[in-house]
Amino acid sequence: MNIIKKGKIFYGWFIVLAGIIITAAGIGIFNSTNSVFVKPICDELNLSRGEFTLHRTIITLIGAFLMPLYGKIIKRYGIKKIFLTSSVSLALVTVGYSFATQLWHFYAIAAINGVFINGVNFMVVGIMVGQWFDDKKGFATGLAYCGSGLGAAIMVPIVGQMIEQFGWRWSYRGMSIIAVLILIPTVLFIVKERPESMGLKPYTDKNKSTADTLEKQGAFAGIAFKQALRTPTFWMLAVSFLLISICAGGPNTHTIPYLTDIGYSPAFAASILSLTMIVLTAGKILLGFIFDRFGTLSGSLFVAVCCLGYPLLAMAALNPAAPWAYAVLLGLASCGFSVPVMVLITKYFGNKDIPILFSVCTMITTFGTSASVPMMGAIYDITGSYKWAWTLLFIFAVIITICLIGANVTSRRIIAKYQTNESEE
Repeated sequence: MNIIKKGKIFYGWFIVLAGIIITAAGIGIFNSTNSVFVKPICDELNLSRGEFTLHRTIITLIGAFLMPLYGKIIKRYGIKKIFLTSSVSLALVTVGYSFATQLWHFYAIAAINGVFINGVNFMVVGIMVGQWFDDKKGFATGLAYCGSGLGAAIMVPIVGQMIEQFGWRWSYRGMSIIAVLILIPTVLFIVKERPESMGLKPYTDKNKSTADTLEKQGAFAGIAFKQALRTPTFWMLAVSFLLISICAGGPNTHTIPYLTDIGYSPAFAASILSLTMIVLTAGKILLGFIFDRFGTLSGSLFVAVCCLGYPLLAMAALNPAAPWAYAVLLGLASCGFSVPVMVLITKYFGNKDIPILFSVCTMITTFGTSASVPMMGAIYDITGSYKWAWTLLFIFAVIITICLIGANVTSRRIIAKYQTNESEE
């Protein structure tokens, strides 16, 4: 892979390491541990799960709307200042949750949380890594993103044990301290703004040209965003991404409450969610391999089968083996709103308007994730069970399967049409 240049490791790989650590602490601690707190907080404060988990929707929506603003702030103040400010602010916000005594306290603190959540999230880490790589950018970014799953896999059981031993209030405070002790030294001592600041240039692979890669993939220059909007392919992908994010987002938060409801211990439930996060981490690499090796239809069907399978296993969770299989399929299904987004829109629409297509599809997945958590909570509050939630997610999975296959079939006409036009020009 030529990561060593002139006897030294290219510093960009240390930037990737920083990205792994930042996503592990920033996402794995501040975001992925949320599910462990749902049941103890709702039980102690007499809150419904739908009401409580709505605070996660507030965080997600505010963070989504502020994404464009972060690009401008990074340009003006630099990435290190964003990381440092967001790390300290999110730690203080998390401590703030520990003092909450009423529902509106969580909502108010969540609004502040949403302002800073992007600062240690995928977007800023992706920008940081992207500045250091011209080639291997996808591999480097994907590797940096894997930290989120690793952090969750480590922290979910730890926080679960902390809650059992010390209660949810001290657990919020403890995880804030852990996050700060990890994030601040990483940002101060490893993160560098740009390779030029060290007299370096972004990583390039002289043995591989972008043109050759695109030609091997059968890619074409692409179509404009407005043209894409007129195709059934785009709308079937949009529906697929929305429903995949719903299928993946809600269960990650409600897995622990569901499993403890049906008789499993909190520690066992935390282990199941931890396995989900591990599979999610490895699954991104596996899913990318499937798309590259076997094509878009095979990759799409792989995602669809995982989405179809895990709700059925959830409903069969009284069988001791089912939760473990559920964790594997849920982890793989959760890769469906990250890896396939870029792969499918690039393959089906080309590279012409990839930034706007990617941002729109990412926004769709964000809204799907934010809606999924309170939706499952509301279904539980109304019915007293998660049974109907799993049934609805299975129906969504059927629609996902139809739309992904339909998008693949209709995209062939688009590719054939525009490849012909480009060759004539």
